[in-house]
Formats: sequence, C-alpha cells, structure tokens
Amino acid sequence: MKSSMEKFDSELIIFDLDGTLIDSQRDIAVSLNETLEAVSIPPLALELVYSYVGNGVRPLLEKTMAEAGRKDEIGVAVEHFRRIYPRRLLETTVMFDEVEELLEHFIGNGKKMAIASNKPYGYVADIVKGLNMERYFLSVKGGDSYKTKKPEPEMLDTIISDIGADRNRTVFVGDSAVDIQAGKNSSLKTVGVTYGFRPREEVIGSNPDAVAQSPAELREIIR
Repeated sequence: MKSSMEKFDSELIIFDLDGTLIDSQRDIAVSLNETLEAVSIPPLALELVYSYVGNGVRPLLEKTMAEAGRKDEIGVAVEHFRRIYPRRLLETTVMFDEVEELLEHFIGNGKKMAIASNKPYGYVADIVKGLNMERYFLSVKGGDSYKTKKPEPEMLDTIISDIGADRNRTVFVGDSAVDIQAGKNSSLKTVGVTYGFRPREEVIGSNPDAVAQSPAELREIIR
C-alpha cells in the first residue's frame, strides 16, 4: 500500500456505492430486523448489524440466519427482505459528508465517473435517483447487471469497455476487501476508504494502492 497522499492521474473513477458514497446502513439494518421478525427471529442490536453490513444482502442474511440456526430458511428470508427494503431505501440513507462536493469537483474537472455495486440494480438506481446523483455518472451497475459480482472483474471490465476509458487511467474506490480485490482483478489502481462500513483493518489489510480517510482525501489522491 502506498502513501494515502499518493496521487493517481485519472480519466475514469469507478465507485462502490454503500459505504463509499452513501451511508445506508441504518435502512439496511432496520430492514434486516423487520425481516427477522417476519420469520420469528428476535431482532439484533443495530450496532451488531452494522458490523455485518458491507458485503451484500445475501451474505448479510446468510450470516444472521446461520447464527439463528435457521440457515435452511435463507431463501424465505431473502424474499421477505426484498419486499421490505424497497420501502425503506431512502428513510435515512444519505450521501456521506463531503461526497457531493467531491463529485462536483470531479465532474467540474472533466472526470468520467461510474458506480459498481453488488446491491441489486433496482435498489442502486432508485437510491441514485432519490439522492439526485444521476447527473454525475455515465454508468450505474448493480450486482445483478452481469453474470458475476465483485470481486470478479466482469462488472468493472464492462464499465471501462462501455465508456471507452483508458484502463491505465481508471481508479476504483471502495470500502471493503471485496472492492479492493475486484479492482486488482481488473488490474486497476485501487483506493480503499476507511470511513465506510467495513473495519479499517480489513481495508488496509486488502492492500489497496492508497487509503483515504475521508472524501476530502480522495480529492487529493485522485487527480
């Protein structure tokens, strides 16, 4: 991992969504607890759920259902969650502080930007639209947009190809080991952010090319 102030020349910046651009963990956690209630499992403390969030909906449900001794009912839980979460998508979800200023800075400097999330595309699109973020991104993709999800390289590779960007001037930004591995699998420069959902130790341990502790630091790293 290079210094957090290492600067990367960029044409295209691809961002993860949850934990990187937006703080959505309360809406996810409340939806999870409502899902657990629907299958007669006691709710979990929100802080505990927050520690589970960050690698996608199904892994979250797999973990909680397995810990409740009900892993054979994951499919039922997923269906409940899919009915519950859409009406909670934007109850408390917001862009992280400084993110809007960051995106304005990048677009004002002619950067191309995209989103690559493992969250189902319908949720991603509704959140991006609901937070008035659409104008910033040339491409917005979700976990069901392709056959594979991150850390497989398909999503990132296809975004780069569709936009016609120079891979050597493309940077991927995320808050988890899954994100950083996805960037590496696509041979991209990677920046791990430590203000997101996953533990700082996980982000640093995934060995990104640089680390940002805030969106303001991202602005200094990516040029």
